[in-house]
Amino acid sequence: MNAARVTPDYPHWIVRRAPWFLLALHLPVVVLGPVMVITGDNRPPSTGSVVFAVLGGAALAVLHLRHVFAAARDTRPAGWPVTLAAQAVLAIAPHWWLGENWTAPLITIGTAAMLLLPGRRGRAAGFAVPVVIGLVNEWALVKHNSAVDQIVYYAYMLVVSSVFILALYGTVRLIRLLNELHETRTELARSAVERERVRVSRDLHDLLGQSLSAISLKGDLAVRLLPIDTAAAHTEIAAVAQTARTALHDMYAITRDEHAVTLGDEVSAAAALLAAAGIETEVVGTATPHPVLAWAVREGTTNLLRHSDATRCTITLGPGTVEMINDGVRSQQLGNGSGIAGLRARAAAAGGTVTVDVHDHEFALRVSVPAPEGEK
Repeated sequence: MNAARVTPDYPHWIVRRAPWFLLALHLPVVVLGPVMVITGDNRPPSTGSVVFAVLGGAALAVLHLRHVFAAARDTRPAGWPVTLAAQAVLAIAPHWWLGENWTAPLITIGTAAMLLLPGRRGRAAGFAVPVVIGLVNEWALVKHNSAVDQIVYYAYMLVVSSVFILALYGTVRLIRLLNELHETRTELARSAVERERVRVSRDLHDLLGQSLSAISLKGDLAVRLLPIDTAAAHTEIAAVAQTARTALHDMYAITRDEHAVTLGDEVSAAAALLAAAGIETEVVGTATPHPVLAWAVREGTTNLLRHSDATRCTITLGPGTVEMINDGVRSQQLGNGSGIAGLRARAAAAGGTVTVDVHDHEFALRVSVPAPEGEK
């Protein structure tokens, strides 16, 4: 898989500028209270109310934005119960002095409560605030002449404040989800790169391991043949060159994830390579062509050449199985290398298994994959 395919396809500036988006939406609601106190009445406001509106509004803005930015990061700021209580005092208490002009700060406390209080407590507080807003503005209802007007006014305050609270709460949740999406996509891209690295490493080991073993083997044979049979030495040298070209082609195919192996070709190549190494090789039975079984033959041959002094090898093919047994094992700790680990990963992906057994200097590799229904 190409890692570029899972790279996020949205502009990264959206994530980088998300705090500005929150600031642009929440700050006007916080500022609306002080502005209404200063400009909302027909008569000039008192000096004390203006001073309080400016200082209280600034403190309220700091507290509210601190809560909002922390919630957008899916955290709570240090000492949030105290700062939330302070925001509630600044939002509610001045309302008895400044009147309905100080209604907007009540919206901020409803939003902050929904963001910071856990679970149902937060939702209950958020939905209770519009009710409180209506109640604390009850004095305004006396201006109306009928009960119907009073109910309409109360319903209007309830609906408008609820919409504002839910809208501000929704913006924070939106930014949080955007950050989670960005982190998830980044992690997916990182995982894809890691999977690609593992695939390339595994394929290089499995493909080039046998090719390089063959080059080494044929090169040594050519050196031995050169003084006694020049024609045979030239043949082996030509085979070395052809094997090197094949390995180069395989390497290019690995980088494009286009390399494919076939069981018949791998069995034939293994038999020829082992025969050239002076190892008596017997191939028994037939197997359903399967890429995992082909990889098994290749890895088994590479292991045999690199880790044994074998004189004979038996390759047994069956429905959905390959078994390779050879003598001359040098170590009892075989079967734990990266090649076998890669083969196990391939088999597991196909629903198969890999078993390794070392007994009396014989090494047995058995790979099984689910066989088609008709061949079981």
